[in-house]
Formats: sequence, C-alpha cells, structure tokens
Amino acid sequence: MLADDIVVPLIPECSACIVDSLETLIPLLAENKEEQFELFRLAYRRLSEGCKQGVEPVILSILLYRELYSLKGVENPLREIKRMSIKAAQRALPEVEREVSSQTDYEKLRAALAASIAGNLIDYNTSSHRPDLDKLVVSYRALLSEGFAIDDSRSMWESLTHRKGTLVFLADNAGETLFDTPLVRLTRELGWNIDYVVKARAMVNDATEEDVRGTEIEGLARIITTGAWAHGVPKRWVSQEFLDTVARSDMVISKGQANIETFPEIQKDSGIETYYVLKAKCPHIAQAINAKKGDNVVLRRPLKVGWTGP
Repeated sequence: MLADDIVVPLIPECSACIVDSLETLIPLLAENKEEQFELFRLAYRRLSEGCKQGVEPVILSILLYRELYSLKGVENPLREIKRMSIKAAQRALPEVEREVSSQTDYEKLRAALAASIAGNLIDYNTSSHRPDLDKLVVSYRALLSEGFAIDDSRSMWESLTHRKGTLVFLADNAGETLFDTPLVRLTRELGWNIDYVVKARAMVNDATEEDVRGTEIEGLARIITTGAWAHGVPKRWVSQEFLDTVARSDMVISKGQANIETFPEIQKDSGIETYYVLKAKCPHIAQAINAKKGDNVVLRRPLKVGWTGP
C-alpha cells in the first residue's frame, strides 16, 4: 500500500462526528440558546449539502468551521481550552521526560514516540473522545505498556541513524507539542535539522506559533507554518513555502488524524518517506490505515516505487 492508498472517504457517520464536535464549539460561539439553534440549523444544512455532493469529510468540516467563525466574527473560541491543555502538558511532561531519559538508543526512540502519541490524546475534534487532562501521565504509562499496534519504529530508527538531512515534523494540537519535545530532541541529537510545522491559524485547538515560541522546541527546530487555516495540511490551502519545505526535506513525521487525512496527497507528489504517528481515535480513519479504534500507530509510507519527482 502506497501513500496515495490512504483515503478517508465520506461515510454517513462522518456527519455525526462533525455534529458531535460542534457540541464543544457552538456554545463557545454563542451563549444565547436561540443563536445556538440557528448555528446548528446552518450546520445541518451544510452537512446535508456536503453529503449530497460527496465532499471529503475533512474538507466539509473545514468549510463549515470557517463559515461559523466568520458568521460570528470570532477568531479563536477555543483559546481557553488551548491554555488549559498547555498547562496540563507542562505538569505532566517532567514525569514523561524521566521515563524517556532512562532509555537509550532504539528504546529511547520508542519511549519518545509513545510520549508523542500520548500527547495526541489532547484532541477536541473527534466524536466520542474527550481528553482527560489530569491523566496524561497515566495515559503515557498505559501506552508504554500497550506498545504500537502498527509498529514501524524500527524502520524509523534505521532511517534516523543511517542517514542525515532535514526532517519536517507536522505538529498537531496545543499542549500536544510539549509531548513532541523528547522526539524532536532525540532527532536533533541524531544529527537531523528539523522544520517544526504549526498551523497559521487555529481551527480548533491546533498548535500555532504562539504555542511553541519560548519552548524548548524553538531552540531545537526552525518553526514554520502551513500557511493555512484548516484541519491538517490540505494541499489546496497550504502555502507554497510549506510545499517547497516538504519537497526539499529528507523525511516527514506527521502527527495526528487530520494530517493523515490530508498529507498523503502531498506525499504522493513529493515522494518523501513519511511516518504517521497517532492514536487512532476515529474508527473510520483507523480502518483507512488497517488499524482499529484505539490503536497506537507508527506507520511508515516509503518513497513511492518508481517515483522520479513531480
């Protein structure tokens, strides 16, 4: 299976998932119950139209969120949720760091990957998933015990230790970025240059520049943005600078579900070796990568066979 085989098509359950995410968003956009009803009615119309047209679920969600935000004139209604997520990650990180630092070589990579996946639990845009910010350390320890259901970590270790170059790290959510720190640090220690990519503007609790400036990651990597206001990195909306950065890179680590929905199109064009690192919280996305809901995933997509460049 190659990069372009990762496809997450629209199914009926996608609309239910989007509505579930709106239960968090809409009360932040409007306190008045009648206004909330109006926003839900608009959302139902757009979902019905999108389903009839067969719009990809991630694109349908992006267009709906943009319309709701523009209608209410609100830029970042989840700012407080992002702040709480960052604070919780800061409290939990020292214990996670102690576990990672107790390991060496390949086992240290696995511990750092587990930390990064534990951070991926800080997600407010997946149906039936609500992060418990007080149990991040507990979740990390459980994840270490569980291991990775899809496990290409050995391939990652071989690539990181036998090659050198530039690695593009596609970040996901605020707070989660702190749990990426051990993996970014280890990659840097192995001699790689890192471009750490955040969103130009948060659509939900996405990490932006302000969330990583002043953290250790800023000292380890060059911080750039996707240039887009969107879930993931949809090719139609990201900047040319971002696409050029990927094209010049030697490896990509892609965090989270929205990136696995959107980056394969770019990977198909660039032919870049990519590792998709995530907790599979959505059963539909899990199915697209031959995983199950709840699986911890480190999935390699190699250079496309016969690829000679775009």
